[in-house]
Amino acid sequence: METMVLKDDNQAASDYYNLYLSIRNSLREGKMEISDAEAYLAYRELLLTKKAKRLAQEMIKHIKE
Repeated sequence: METMVLKDDNQAASDYYNLYLSIRNSLREGKMEISDAEAYLAYRELLLTKKAKRLAQEMIKHIKE
């Protein structure tokens, strides 16, 4: 079980963004199922504050393909 550690919004958003990139890469390589990725990202998103969630969404929106 993961322990809850309070982080500032920028760090939490950055961690979520890095997780998103890692999961995205795993999906491309076929190492993870889409349903598993969606479920885990949804779970992690619940742990974010509103500000951290907004910051992470902005970071994700600016990913270049």
